[in-house]
Amino acid sequence: MLLISMLLAFNVSMSNRFSSDLSGIKYVAQQQTRPSVIIANSHELEARLKMHEPISDAFTELGATVTALDQTITNLANEGMVVDDLNHTYYFSTIRDEPAASTLQSALRRWTSYKAKLDTVRRLAGNPYETGANGEVMLNDRGTRLSEALAELAPLEGSAERELTGAFKTVNEQLETYSKSRSTMLKVAQVAAIVLALGMLVAILSYFGGTLRREEQIAANARKETQNILRTVNEGLFLLDRSARIGTERSLALASIFRRDDLDNLAFDDLLRDIVPEKTLRTAQEYVELLWGERVNEKLVKTINPLNEVEVHFDNPSGGFDTHFLEFDFNRVKSDGQLSHLLVTVNDVTKRVMLARELQESQEKAQAQLDMLMRILHVDPNSLTTFLTDAETSLKMVNTILREPAREEAAFRTKIDSIYRQIHAVKGESSALGLKTVEQRAHSFEEALNEIKARQNISGSDFLPLVVKLDDLFNHLAQVREMLGRLVDLHQAIASRRATEPQGSQKTEVDREEMGDWLASPATDDPREGTSALEALVTGAGLARTLDKLAQKVADNYAKQVELECSGLDTVPNVYRRTVKDIAIQLVRNAVVHGIESPNERRKSQKTEFGQLSIEFADRGAQGVELTVKDDGCGLQLDRIKKVAIDRGLLTEAQAALMDQRQTMALIFRPGFSTSDAVTSDAGRGAGMDLVRSLVAERNGRVGMATAKGRYTKFKIWLPAASQAAAA
Repeated sequence: MLLISMLLAFNVSMSNRFSSDLSGIKYVAQQQTRPSVIIANSHELEARLKMHEPISDAFTELGATVTALDQTITNLANEGMVVDDLNHTYYFSTIRDEPAASTLQSALRRWTSYKAKLDTVRRLAGNPYETGANGEVMLNDRGTRLSEALAELAPLEGSAERELTGAFKTVNEQLETYSKSRSTMLKVAQVAAIVLALGMLVAILSYFGGTLRREEQIAANARKETQNILRTVNEGLFLLDRSARIGTERSLALASIFRRDDLDNLAFDDLLRDIVPEKTLRTAQEYVELLWGERVNEKLVKTINPLNEVEVHFDNPSGGFDTHFLEFDFNRVKSDGQLSHLLVTVNDVTKRVMLARELQESQEKAQAQLDMLMRILHVDPNSLTTFLTDAETSLKMVNTILREPAREEAAFRTKIDSIYRQIHAVKGESSALGLKTVEQRAHSFEEALNEIKARQNISGSDFLPLVVKLDDLFNHLAQVREMLGRLVDLHQAIASRRATEPQGSQKTEVDREEMGDWLASPATDDPREGTSALEALVTGAGLARTLDKLAQKVADNYAKQVELECSGLDTVPNVYRRTVKDIAIQLVRNAVVHGIESPNERRKSQKTEFGQLSIEFADRGAQGVELTVKDDGCGLQLDRIKKVAIDRGLLTEAQAALMDQRQTMALIFRPGFSTSDAVTSDAGRGAGMDLVRSLVAERNGRVGMATAKGRYTKFKIWLPAASQAAAA
């Protein structure tokens, strides 16, 4: 290889030199005419002087020709390069042939003497004429000397032209001789290189032919081993090329996994198209394209594999389909440092997925029951019992509303508002008690209602999903009641054992810590006015405690601080118990979300960081009962209320301008009206104040409001006397 490289380098060098020689020969041949051109220029210059004509262009041409000829003959004699008029460069070697070298040196001497005379002429460039007294043009002193210098050139012209022309001819012949010599050497070198290359080619073909036969045998053995492996593995193995098509080498298990045999050159998209959803197919396509990126971190990309556990559906003979779960694993295959294929491994992991789901469902169920138990343990038993009774009543009312026949759009929307009020009441009290599982289900129910309400046209079939959610709520409340019953039984057992154990027993103290409020009072079977032992388990200010928990929970959600003061709630008549509870829950939530400011805002207004919220219940005898809820917050923002009403199409700007304070405040009681910017579990749907209005209207009561901007908001609810309500 080194010898071939040397021959090729020599070949290239000689070729370049040969080309340079040809150019030089052509250039030297052109120089043979320059002495004649110089003589012609001299004669032209002399003729113009005699005719008193301009001579500047003749001088310029003479100077250019003399300079070019001087450079050429000097460099030819002393070995150098020549640049012609077009900036082409020619390189000349030393003329080694003795006759040619002598001729060139003799010509150089002749040229030197001739050029001296020419330089004398060139130095006299300028205006050679002057005008006489009678206006006649004549030669000036410069012109006279120029004419004399030109005359001195005449004796030298013949010998200079002959000797210079002969020298150029001799040099040209010598250059042609050199060129022919190099051409001969080049041909010999080329022939030698061809012969050597052919010899090496034969040797290489012989060597690689034997190597290829050995490698073919090795490849055949390896292919046989690969086929044996692919026949026995249980996983689906195949290669994807850059066009995402399956190669011919694959495991036999692949056909069994995908229930098809036409896998040769099948596109990966077509393999998945009929067995996965369109969204999953698009995700798989994007993921495979991502794996082909040269700069992609393979380990990182594998962590986001969307086909790690993909659900697929295969048609079965009975007309249905079988569901399986497949696990795809992708590995990039590189050849010569370049990414060439993707190796795909497929496993049917249906059994593993189903077992994992069963285990997860069991764990979630157990965790849900444990969470429910822990939450129940922290809820006042009497409040919990009351909530379950009231919630079941509300859900039964929802069931009744769903069953009511309706055909017109207005009737459907009335049903939605009625259901909203009942579910919102359940959600509010469950939130106050900290029963998160109930609150979440009620909130989901509200989401479904809101989705139906947002539709342009509503039909009876739109309410069908609500039946499923209602059934789920019923079942969940039944689970809570069942858990409550078990705790009551446990409480009674602990109470009985405590009565028989010595005072101060360590075991009793441990049980007391675990049961918390559930050991607040002994169990009893006293029916007490028709209530069960479960409902009469403990007594106390349960509503006040529930409202305080609600206020603190909502305040935490909104980064606020609040202090709640309750009075008179333990005197609420049984007939108003649920009404007062539901109203108080909504007004407390509304006050904390919309009324009480953040600590920073309260400090700017020179208020304490803790917002003050008070609830007062008073029985006025025959005049009825009063429920007052007051906060020292920012007050109702009447301009904001009007703006929201205008934005939602409830009012025009002209109507809003004519509304007084009382009419503006009444807007907050409209169904679905809310000034919140976002919907949360505590506010935003406009159901709370509508529920208050509905509860008061059902009891033939009245609602009064008072507010002062930046100071307070107060709601006063008047309800008929308890005796009148009981009679009604």
